[in-house]
Amino acid sequence: MNNNKLLVLNIELKDDKESIKQYVDYHSDVWPEVIKDLKDGSIARMRIYIIDNKLTMLLEVPKEFRLEDGIHTEPPSKVVGEWSRIMANLAKNVGGKPDTWKETKLIFDTEDY
Repeated sequence: MNNNKLLVLNIELKDDKESIKQYVDYHSDVWPEVIKDLKDGSIARMRIYIIDNKLTMLLEVPKEFRLEDGIHTEPPSKVVGEWSRIMANLAKNVGGKPDTWKETKLIFDTEDY
């Protein structure tokens, strides 16, 4: 029996080529402390997809995982906190603040048929 669930989240980056390039470049060589923090926490697997300036994150987490408790260990280490600040700076501004990851709602699954 699988004890994990899949969460799908979306966010938008600033709609400029440099911000998008920086985000992709950072994720081509993620800092080891960030990977360790994710693996030491509740994240079984994380994948991020991109199209234009839109990102989709797939999170495989234990069924009891609560997104509102955060993806990283709280309080974050100095390095993970710096990573998070850099990523937030690359996100689109919404109402004067950086966009944040938002969970999507499943509306169709072939497994239901």
